[in-house]
Formats: sequence, structure tokens, C-alpha cells
Amino acid sequence: MKKLYYFVLINIFISSILAIRFFIVPGASFNWAGVTFSVFAVLGHFFSAYLLLFIVCIPFIWLKQSIRNIILAAIFSFIQIGLYIDTIVFQQYRFHVNQSVLAMVLSGQVVDFSIITYLLMLAVIIVSFCAEYFILYLVNKKFTVQHNKSKILLISTIFLFSSFLVNHVVHMVAFYYAYSPIMVVKEYIPLYKPFTSKKIMSFFDANGQRKVVYNKNNDNTGVDYPKKELVINPENNKPQNIMFIVLDSWRYDTFSEAISPNTFRFVKQNNGVIFDNHYSTGNATRTGIFGLFYGIPGTYWDSFLRNSIPSLFITTLQKENYNIGIFTSAKVSAPEFDRTAFVTIKNLRISSKDGSASSRDKQITEDWLAWYKARDTSRPTFSFLFYDAPHAYDFPADFSVKFKPIGDLNYMTLNNDTDPLPIFNRYKQSVYYDDYLLQNVYDELAASGSLDNTILIITGDHAQEMNDNKLGFWGHNGNYTDAQTKVPFIIIGAKELENLKNNSKKLTSHEDVVPTLMKHYLYVKNDISDYSTGYDLFSPITDRNWLLMSNYSSYAVRTSDHIYFVNRLGINHYMDLHNRETDETPNYQYIQEAMNHMRYFSQSGLNSLKDKNN
Repeated sequence: MKKLYYFVLINIFISSILAIRFFIVPGASFNWAGVTFSVFAVLGHFFSAYLLLFIVCIPFIWLKQSIRNIILAAIFSFIQIGLYIDTIVFQQYRFHVNQSVLAMVLSGQVVDFSIITYLLMLAVIIVSFCAEYFILYLVNKKFTVQHNKSKILLISTIFLFSSFLVNHVVHMVAFYYAYSPIMVVKEYIPLYKPFTSKKIMSFFDANGQRKVVYNKNNDNTGVDYPKKELVINPENNKPQNIMFIVLDSWRYDTFSEAISPNTFRFVKQNNGVIFDNHYSTGNATRTGIFGLFYGIPGTYWDSFLRNSIPSLFITTLQKENYNIGIFTSAKVSAPEFDRTAFVTIKNLRISSKDGSASSRDKQITEDWLAWYKARDTSRPTFSFLFYDAPHAYDFPADFSVKFKPIGDLNYMTLNNDTDPLPIFNRYKQSVYYDDYLLQNVYDELAASGSLDNTILIITGDHAQEMNDNKLGFWGHNGNYTDAQTKVPFIIIGAKELENLKNNSKKLTSHEDVVPTLMKHYLYVKNDISDYSTGYDLFSPITDRNWLLMSNYSSYAVRTSDHIYFVNRLGINHYMDLHNRETDETPNYQYIQEAMNHMRYFSQSGLNSLKDKNN
């Protein structure tokens, strides 16, 4: 067993040397803390991974030596070759190999391998196998249980185990304080999931002195965002007020005269444009709001969080001297928008007072009204109102019930046979209540005379399933069907309506909001591809064949009739629009285009969105 362990230790150091290739990609930059942490992270990570492999391989000890050596050499050479290939993929795409990448490469639609490539791969396999077999031979012939060699094993084990502990503890602290030079290392190591715990850290930070370390230069980010410095309003045009009203978990079919009558009437009275096929950038709040404020896929969330990179939309508002009011019912720090989109906003309103979602929604309405009435009217204003009642299926006990029968929500008892009607009615009632609150907002906009000078966007961060697909899914964050991703999307206050109305029938996404506003209302002169992967809603959309969506650990490419889903393990599933797997072959050209979007803002990634589909 000691000989096997010695062989495993040798492979740990071989893998660690190969992993250096992850850190020498063009554009990578690390300070001394990042470099030091990377050493401990790589060694500790491979130690834990190979320790599991060591346990799996223990039964091989009882096989005949020649057979055992062949099996072990094959397994470990396969791992080292896979790691080497992953370094190549990472250098080109800035993400690691998974089953989805392999399926795309092997489909024959995207990549054609030459005979020379096949011969080279065969040579690598043979050389790697022979090298591992030779290491086994040396270990078996030269290794004897002597005091010195046992001491080497002990020291190596202690060092590697210490590296494992140190890297997880240090990362936990760095994550709590948003120290990007250490947090960014996670992106470079395959299958690396370092430990985080706000609960443990808050024990040592009882006074809540947590700080966000915002690096304006982003020297260590590995992110190339924006591609070029923004040219903002060079002609000094007068900007308009901008307002986002977002309901958490708002389904597209509950924007109606019956369920949201005040909003429906307000939209009709003010020539609002209603988009019929609009989708969030995710099926969860984190990626839905991220896409709305950044105009890029939610798959960039981790990189932007680790580096505390703000939304260019927000920083442009600040440069244009906007009043900025952020009013969220739930905590703006969960997910960590205080460390991403809003990180540059001083004295950010973190949360409403504790209470039910409906009481918090009432509070943000009142807070916004007070703030809006007291604002500096000589400056343009941006407002963000984020309601939470539909997410919690909540409304006040004394609020008249319109939708009956109504039932209580208990996630523990929900299953595929649960009658959705009473629960859906409770959900509708919560939307109805927020719509009741919003009438106060609409009245203030009209009474203040600012409505005519305001571009207003009303939407949801994601949708909410009521077992629509009859597969036992309730809520969100479970799949990428319409029931969890299609949301209402309305624009009020736009002047040029022809293209906007034409695009309202097309596939549109939260990614389109920032480029539309930046170009037409903040007068940013850059090409949209310098800061967004979305489309301008005031220009004809003619070439959109798919949308990219994501959540905390997966992503999906949605076409007009299929969903290409990649789970947290990198395994893909090809679904119809009701989340049932199909035997049809995906269009891997679309998948490659989506992956290019996912790496476009990686440092030294693609140079232009004109090249994104090449």
C-alpha cells in the first residue's frame, strides 16, 4: 500500500507542474498573495483529489503485479492527459473541459481533426502510459520501507495536508472580504471548490465590519471588460430619467388585466411596448439581475464577484451625475449585488426592515416615494425598485383575497400530484398586491411631471413554475423552460417605437437592456460589443437564433424549439421546450457561439463580437 501511495504522491507533483500552464495564459496577472495562494491551492486540491483516487485503487493491490501496473498506468496516464488537454482548452476558452465541450468537439460540426492531430494524440497517449508504467517499475524495484523513505512520505503528507487546510481557510477569509487576488485563483484550477462560510466569518466579525475590497484597476481580474474605454456623451446631450421596476419570480402570464390591473392599465395609457418573447438571463435572481445590469451572460457572475467589478451601466450613470436610488425588498447583499453591480454606490441601502415580503415591499414603496420627492430635480434620476412578494407567495392578512380557492405553500409536501390551483392563486394574489403598491409609484411619476422624461422598464428577474411541465418542478432554479425563465417585459417612455414594436415579437433577453439604454439614453458612442453581448432593441433583430441562460451552477442554450442544458458536472442534456430529453442532435454551431459569448470578456479572449461566431 505504501508503494501505491508513493506512486500517487509522484502523480500529485506531476499534475501540479502541469497545472502551471493554467496560470500562464495571456493576460493572467497575480500579485504575491495570489501566487503564494495558488501554490497551496494547487497542491492541496490535487492532494484531496488523488487521495480519493488512492482509496479507489486500493483493491488493485491484490492483483497480479503486471496486471496491476497496466491498470494503474492506464488510469493515471488518462488523468494526466486529460489535465494537459484541459490546459489547452482553458488557454483558448478560459473555461475547463466538461462533457458538453467534448460533445461539441466530437460532433463533427465544429472542429475537424487532421491525421497529424490524431497521430500526435496517439503519441501522447503512448508516451504518457509508458512514463506512468516506468514510474511504477521504479517504485516497485527501488522503493523499500526504510526509515528515510518513510520520513519523506510523512513530511510530504503533512505538507500537502497543510496546503489543503491553508488554502480553504485563506479562501474563506478572502471571500468574506472580497479580496480578488485570492478569489480569482478559483477560475484557474479545474474542479476546485474552495470553502466559504459567512456564518463562521461573522462569528469573528461580530460587529459586522466586513469590507468590500474594490480594485478600480482590476489588474488581477482575468476579465477584459469593457473591451475599450467608454466614450460617454461627448456631445453633452441632456439625459433622461431611467427607472427599473422588477418583481422577483414574475411569470409572463400574470401580467394581465385581471392579475396586475394597475400596471396593465398604466402601460396601455402610456403607449408602453409589451414584449411577447422576452427571457431572463437566468432562472435565479443572481443571474437574472446580473444580466439586466451588465448586458452580458450570467455565467460571468463568479468572475465579477471575485473581482468586485461594477456594472458599467451604473458607473456611467454616476459619471453622468444621476441621482441613484436602489430600493430592494430583500437584502441587496444576498446575492452579493453590493459587491458586484452596486459596489461603487456609496451609502447603499442594504435592506428593508425585517418582516414579511409584503411588508418589506410596502416599505420600499414608501421609502422610494420619500426619496423621489426629495431628490435633486436639477439632476437626472435612476430608480431601481425590486419587489419580493411573488417570490414568497406573500400578501398581508388584511388584504382582500381576489383569487380563490387559495392554499398555503409547503415545499415539503409539493410533488407531481399536487393540485397547483390553490398555490397558483396564492401566487397571483401576491402579484396583485405588488401591483396595488405600484399604483402609488405610477401616481407619483404622473403627479411630479417626470413621467414624460422617464424611460421605464417593468420586468421580472426570473419566472416561477407551478409544475407547468408535469415533472414535479415548483418554483425556480430547476430548469430553463418558459415557466421558469420567460418574464413580462415592458418599456414605457420610448420615442421611436417602430423597431421597438417589431422587436417585441422577436426573441429578446435581459442582455439587451444595457446596450439599448447605454446607446440611446446615456449616449455611449462605443460599439455595443465593447461592453455587452446583447442587442439594441431600437435596431432590427434579424440574426438571433438562441439565448444563453444560467444559474448558480449550470447554463442552457435555448433555441426556438430546444433547450441545450449543461449541469454543474458539465454533462449536457438536449431537451424539448418542456424539459423532456430528445434523441435529436443539437446544432453545435449554436453551442459554440454561446460558448464564445461565455469567454468573450475573459482577458485576451475574442477581440470583437464580429468574430464571435467564427
